Amino acid sequence: MIFTDKKESPSCGCATQVNAASVCPQCHQKGSKVEAVTVQSQLKKEPLSNMHSTRDAFNFCTNPVCDTVYYADDGSESFGQKEIKSKVTLKNDDPKTPLCYCKKLLKGDVLAMIEKGEPDIAEKVKAIIANGKSFCEKSNPKGTCCTDDVKNFLAGFGISWEKPKKQMFSMMPPSSCCSSSGCC
Repeated sequence: MIFTDKKESPSCGCATQVNAASVCPQCHQKGSKVEAVTVQSQLKKEPLSNMHSTRDAFNFCTNPVCDTVYYADDGSESFGQKEIKSKVTLKNDDPKTPLCYCKKLLKGDVLAMIEKGEPDIAEKVKAIIANGKSFCEKSNPKGTCCTDDVKNFLAGFGISWEKPKKQMFSMMPPSSCCSSSGCC
């Protein structure tokens, strides 16, 4: 089920990111809009009860080195990693950090596949992500599909998300090769 009017991800059907209009008060970079359901699901009890801003006026800080996870549109409030329930994929290198929150796929799971030299890792990860229901708006601190984070993580190990295209070979030379000179 999609809780937003954002564009759907082809991987799981959940929403994709929409750029924020305001910048993070800590790192001064633009983040992405985040829905109220995400903030409400991700904040720990105390920060949630002490929140002053309206829950639908928040953004997700996409800067990997910035501790801020959520910040209000007007900059009056922000919440860091210690104030949310989940580890944030792009802000945390811990192997116990989720790559796919809905399917409980951890960075360590993929690292184990890489260490074992398993073939077709991207295809295996795609199958895991595609299996079952997704609830990214609640489970992922970004409030969006995890696919971009997974692609980036795999790319860091030289693993392409896209399947290589098969090349077609022919025993016949291309027609442009054969000219009136009779080279063939």
